[in-house]
Amino acid sequence: MHQLRKCSRRNLILLLSLVIGYLLVDYVLNSRDYVDNREKISLIEESIRSLANQGACKLPNLPVDSPEMLSFLKDEQPIDCGDENEDWVSCHKSLCIIKPDVVKARGKITCDIADIIRADDYKIQYSTPVRTTHSYTLKRSDFARAKCWTESRYRWTGIIYGIREDPELSGRRSWNKENSLNILMMGFDSLSRNAFIRKLPKAYKYLTKYLKADVLQGYNIVGDGTPQALIPLMTGFTELELPETRKRMKNSEFVNVYPLLWDEYERYGYVTSFNEDVPQIGTFSYRLNGFDTQPTDHYMRTYYLAIESQLSYYKRLCAGAQPRHKVMLDYTKEFMISYPTNPRFVFSFHGELSHDSINLVGVADTDLTNWLVELKQLGVLNNTILIMMSDHGNRFAEVRNTLQGKQEERLPFFSFTFPDWFKRQYSELYRNFRSNLHKLTTPFDVHETLQDILNLQTLRSKQRPAHTRALSLFDDIPQNRSCADAYIEPHWCACLNWETIEDTASEEVFRAAMATVDFINKYTERHRGLCATLSLDEIKWAAKLSPHDDLVRFKKNKDTDGFLGDFSSSGTKIVHDMYQVKLVTNPGKAIYEASVLHDITSNQYRVKLSDISRINKYGTQANCIYDKDPEVRKYCYCKN
Repeated sequence: MHQLRKCSRRNLILLLSLVIGYLLVDYVLNSRDYVDNREKISLIEESIRSLANQGACKLPNLPVDSPEMLSFLKDEQPIDCGDENEDWVSCHKSLCIIKPDVVKARGKITCDIADIIRADDYKIQYSTPVRTTHSYTLKRSDFARAKCWTESRYRWTGIIYGIREDPELSGRRSWNKENSLNILMMGFDSLSRNAFIRKLPKAYKYLTKYLKADVLQGYNIVGDGTPQALIPLMTGFTELELPETRKRMKNSEFVNVYPLLWDEYERYGYVTSFNEDVPQIGTFSYRLNGFDTQPTDHYMRTYYLAIESQLSYYKRLCAGAQPRHKVMLDYTKEFMISYPTNPRFVFSFHGELSHDSINLVGVADTDLTNWLVELKQLGVLNNTILIMMSDHGNRFAEVRNTLQGKQEERLPFFSFTFPDWFKRQYSELYRNFRSNLHKLTTPFDVHETLQDILNLQTLRSKQRPAHTRALSLFDDIPQNRSCADAYIEPHWCACLNWETIEDTASEEVFRAAMATVDFINKYTERHRGLCATLSLDEIKWAAKLSPHDDLVRFKKNKDTDGFLGDFSSSGTKIVHDMYQVKLVTNPGKAIYEASVLHDITSNQYRVKLSDISRINKYGTQANCIYDKDPEVRKYCYCKN
């Protein structure tokens, strides 16, 4: 017995030692991760400081029709989900009805409909089913499972969606109801500005030509992947600056701890919605813990969790008889029309079509265009700022191996569409916004802008320091802003370095200068009876614009969370050079500065009118063309 007690005591001591040892190791590991975060922030800031002397950002000229980029494109098969009446039940707002056309075709239909209840970001529950032969009103959720049958034993099961009517939300008081602007953000994963134009040409045309959207030409990412794009956009901070929310970290918190923008809008009386498909790679739930309590008033993750088990029964990219991308578009529209007396904030982010493919998103072009047309016709855009955006450009290996592909990854699509009355009432703010379209901007700036929208009346007197990393797009952003000013690391900075070329007589510089003169002469050719043919007199200065070395050498992430980079790439293909030249022409001694693209593959030099600036006065030299075609004045030397 004594021996047994001795053995038990020894085992207990051993067990305690193991527990204490485990706790110590766990403490050290977690302490180490905390130190690592601080070290990572320090490394990032040191990297950013290395750009401090690089000067103003010069954005690259990336041709949409680059043969190299077009070589990756192909047309995908359209989505065919069958006849819409293959779905027996549909919802509008909170009312779900058994479709009369289906009843007419199949006879009496009976359905058991159960609300789908969110348990958390990873689990759902079903309410007790309600039997109906006509309609059902959503009670506890925006989403429900319908199991239906006919007397002749035909069966149909589907996940249905609408906007549940909630008197508490409808009665929410707005701080500034008269001037409250709705915010409608619709995003697509992995679309550069150029990729949006290439793959969604109808939507782009309707957005820019008919809705008069303003597209940010210098919108630059600040980190790798979706979280490092959306977290600064929604919080104004980087992930490293916020409380720990990573799944693999002990005692980490839920993402609700973040100061998310939709929470601030809710405090101002807005009804809110956040919608994201592909739940297994969700922005806030793949690496991070997700949300413990539902983050917004309406939240589509519940729908996507419920439909996962059904996907194998559906046709390619379908949810029943409807393309899956249309489900999100339709739900977003339904949200916007369900609260006519409340200001609304919605952020919908679609990833399935574009996350893993450079081409597939093209199948949504017509549907996206029709959605925009419908929003316009319904009057939704009369009091709404529509933001069409992406998180970053395409990130696929074959595209990333090209220099333009790397640069496009850093320049995602981002546009704002303002109501006409806003442009008139806030003309100074809108004028500033327009002046910033070709300047370097980031997610931090958009966050600041979205905060400003809550306080439009006070902005005219608002004073902000000019050298913070977050500058509202309603302020006049400095022309000389650099990546260091904007808190962008070198390998994420799409801006170009200026390398002065001492030998202005070199073949490359001469051909760039001649391409500029030839273009000017071609532009004035229609007025050759009045305007003289120009010749090159002198090349005063030349520079070659090159991407940062870290951008060219960037290969992939070095750490699990995408904060630090691996710069071992040596295979980045460069097919374009950019030259800047300052030249003098005869007659008239006009001085021009121009940016000229050199296509290395074809060995051709190309220049656009918008890339040529006249930098000395033309005085009376262009009087002959003043009334006939004033746009030509900068380029015309009158013969007489």
